[in-house]
Amino acid sequence: MKDNRKPSAFINDIPLKYKFLFIYLLCVLVPILSINALFYVQISRNVEARERENLEISVDRVVYDLMQIVNECVAISNTVAADRPYMEMMDSAYPDNEAYYDAYNDSLKDKLRQYSNLHSYISWMGIYTSNPTIQNGNSYFILSDADKRSEWYRKISSSTDKVLLTSYQGTNPLNPPQQEVLVSLIRKLDNFTGQPYTKYLRIDLRLNNMQELFQKERDYLDFKLLDEKNRVVLASDRSFSSLDASALLNVDTSLDQPPKQIVRALSSAAYTTGWRLVGTPEGRKINHEMDRALRNSLILVLLTIIIPTLLMIVIIRSYNLRVRLLYKHMKLVKYEQFESIDMYEGKDEIGGLIRSFNLMTGKIRNLINDVYKLEIQKKDLELERVRAELKYLESQVDPHFLFNTLNAILVICKKYKYEQVTDVIRNLALIMRRLLSWKDDLITVEEEVSFIEMYLQIEKFRFQNRFSYVLDIEPEVLNCRIPKMSIQALVENSCKHGLQSVKWAREVHVSASRNGTGLLIMVTDNGKGIEKEKLEWIKSHLETEEDTGQNVGLRNVYKRLMLYYNGKATFSIESTESERTVITIQIPGELSLVPVKEGSHV
Repeated sequence: MKDNRKPSAFINDIPLKYKFLFIYLLCVLVPILSINALFYVQISRNVEARERENLEISVDRVVYDLMQIVNECVAISNTVAADRPYMEMMDSAYPDNEAYYDAYNDSLKDKLRQYSNLHSYISWMGIYTSNPTIQNGNSYFILSDADKRSEWYRKISSSTDKVLLTSYQGTNPLNPPQQEVLVSLIRKLDNFTGQPYTKYLRIDLRLNNMQELFQKERDYLDFKLLDEKNRVVLASDRSFSSLDASALLNVDTSLDQPPKQIVRALSSAAYTTGWRLVGTPEGRKINHEMDRALRNSLILVLLTIIIPTLLMIVIIRSYNLRVRLLYKHMKLVKYEQFESIDMYEGKDEIGGLIRSFNLMTGKIRNLINDVYKLEIQKKDLELERVRAELKYLESQVDPHFLFNTLNAILVICKKYKYEQVTDVIRNLALIMRRLLSWKDDLITVEEEVSFIEMYLQIEKFRFQNRFSYVLDIEPEVLNCRIPKMSIQALVENSCKHGLQSVKWAREVHVSASRNGTGLLIMVTDNGKGIEKEKLEWIKSHLETEEDTGQNVGLRNVYKRLMLYYNGKATFSIESTESERTVITIQIPGELSLVPVKEGSHV
């Protein structure tokens, strides 16, 4: 036969254990490994970016500290250059050495020394001047030919700027033979016009103080300070004492720097143009963070694999064991062995299948046992049917017997011309037949009035001339529908409770008319009335379910009115002792105009 299965139906041919294996591999293991790999890559990037940001902050902090030193030196140089009396003393032509030393001891001696004493990062501070009357020594020197050949002099003399930060190989004026690497701030002292001599302020920075700034970040970065010629002026991996002329190496930091290096210009000021600080990450901190990220990722991978794997094993074993057991017992059904599965089935879908299977096999066993009882049950049913028919036939005996008896009395009354008794018996028979034949709960006003009139004729026979009644029914309300015996119960209540014990002429007035809101029904009698307390009690007990055995007729009428007209009808009782009692029913017009059903009694 041709296989008409859909291509996707081959999944149904795969054993359940392999389906679970595919689900585990494709939906658990592979996604977990992929997600964790992506997570590790992202964490690594985040760690690297965070550490890079921290390193850049460290480089910026060192640059800031270096510029604090340089800017303070610039401020000192500006203070010195702006001191007019001091500049006039430096431009004075002293007649002899004695006159100079007098001025030196009075003012010049401690003028510059105070700054170097206050600031530890200043190695030496002095002024070079072309004034020939100045004596070389301490902080003041006459510009010599050797000074004019020095690198710092050539830079400042050829520059248009007044202040310049420079590095060079030179000597300390106080220790001329020793060559060393110097970083100095050079300032032209030409703030005032008319100065006869050229003067330069030179402030040599203490390099070991600057190197201490590098050492604060030694756990994270290696620093190199480059001058405007890309020469390494100071490095964190070399001590100050080892720096000499050979340390001034040409280094290209603009194009060939490794991407991990961080390069910052010292500032945008003209006197630091070309100066840069290069920070090379030390590497151990980043490697430590990367190792920790890798370790955390591996732990997360293990947890996210082991826990789902254990859960999958437990769940698969639970499903597989119960499914196999269910399959085994269903195969036994083919051989008419309806054995129940004796185990805790669980509350999931498979448990529901097992419970349904046990219920099915139990019902099958019960059906098999019930087959042998079918004949007995059929006989019992037949016997019950016969008994029901007999009971129905017996129930018809009493009404027929009563009607036959009334007919016999009616024949005798006619024979002996007991006309009044004849009318009473005829009306009583009609009333009973009407009660037995009424099937509908709602009847027309005309039907209800016809029934009431028969009842009142019987009451008139009882009271004779001391009783009269008036039926005031408007023709347009005759087809309105009301609950059967609703007015009759009120008329019967008036005759029984209102008129029976009075001595004067008794009268019942029944009216039905249409007013502005609908159908208005009133039953009035001139009986003994109702006491005020009892009337209040009756009104309060109309809606209760409590069965007091009193005023059953009134409560019955009230509840049927509320039921048939959804609580929209009104029912009121008014009474005056020894005068009259009036019961009023108001039914909304749209509810009373119900069409007469076919076959109703008129």
